[in-house]
Amino acid sequence: MKTKQRLGELLVEQKIVSQETVNDALRVQVGGNRRLGYLLIHMGAISEEQLADVLSQQLGIPFTNVDEAFSYDLKHLLPRYLCIKYGVIPLSLKKNNILLTAMADPSDLEAIKDIECYTGKVVEPCLARQSDINRAVRNKIPFSIKDILNTQPNTRLTRIIATAALALVVIFGISTYNYIETARHGSISHQANTTIYEHHNLMVGFDTSGKISFLGHSAFSQGYYSVEFNSIDTLKTLVLSRKSDFSSEQRSWLEWVLNKEKPNVRLKSSIASNAK
Repeated sequence: MKTKQRLGELLVEQKIVSQETVNDALRVQVGGNRRLGYLLIHMGAISEEQLADVLSQQLGIPFTNVDEAFSYDLKHLLPRYLCIKYGVIPLSLKKNNILLTAMADPSDLEAIKDIECYTGKVVEPCLARQSDINRAVRNKIPFSIKDILNTQPNTRLTRIIATAALALVVIFGISTYNYIETARHGSISHQANTTIYEHHNLMVGFDTSGKISFLGHSAFSQGYYSVEFNSIDTLKTLVLSRKSDFSSEQRSWLEWVLNKEKPNVRLKSSIASNAK
């Protein structure tokens, strides 16, 4: 790869944008996690194709087909929030501890440094379009507890889950949940009015108001679940209709969770009805 330059310098040098436009984007960027390329595209200063072309030409990095190059052995290597933050996705592990990583901006030295610190590996960047990386992250990188700790909560249930996780980190650490069942049943935690079950890349939360949250990645589908239900029967219907998407371990665990919580849900509904 040729000598690395910052993205703004490359774009100005190629006369794709002016230095003034880059300066405007840098001022907007201060205090946020948005990447310069992302801002310039959304400011209408450049297109995604222009960004990718100039990076490929100037850095001597070819385009990579993310779907073809991605190794599922690395799906847990880099958490989803870091992939989104830096516009990257790990693809494969080569000899000598070299991590081939698709990047929307391979000139982003800060991103490369942080990924190397997090993974303990040497990053070899390759170029991919931001839209391709975003789609691959959604479909291939599973949800994890790290994503709860590093994202902005946007629902009541998510805020409760985040509060529970943060409290456990501060007081006991992630490994000391209030209640851990057997390895077969994963972890169960209780916080405020919510009971949270987690296992096999899936998470189910039961709120005393009757709301049920279902998050995670099924074993045999590309999608990612992030759904809220009003009844346990509705969730059960979804699981049955998509049973081929789940592994036998996931199906058994979901059946166990639903059977365990069904009496509790009925009791909560009865209490709520009597209180009216």
